[in-house]
Amino acid sequence: MFRVCVLAVALAAAAVPAVAQREQDNAYRLAKEGQIMQLGDILALVSPHVPGKFIGSEFDADHVMYRLRYMQGNSVKNVDVDARTGRILGRSF
Repeated sequence: MFRVCVLAVALAAAAVPAVAQREQDNAYRLAKEGQIMQLGDILALVSPHVPGKFIGSEFDADHVMYRLRYMQGNSVKNVDVDARTGRILGRSF
């Protein structure tokens, strides 16, 4: 039973990076085709208006948006940004 649990956890952990890689590849393709802005351009627009240090991002293809993560003190703040326009859609702080 223990081996089955360990195997299940290992398989689930391996699936997360695969999904993240697929989303990253999708964002790269869409940016290359000109359908969305490149992440660097979005960061140049958004980061001056967000306190803290940029620590990462996720691309959501279903909503065509980036979730940008910033470290401010001891907490992580999220900023959702339209990937087509760079407009801030929402903040978690």
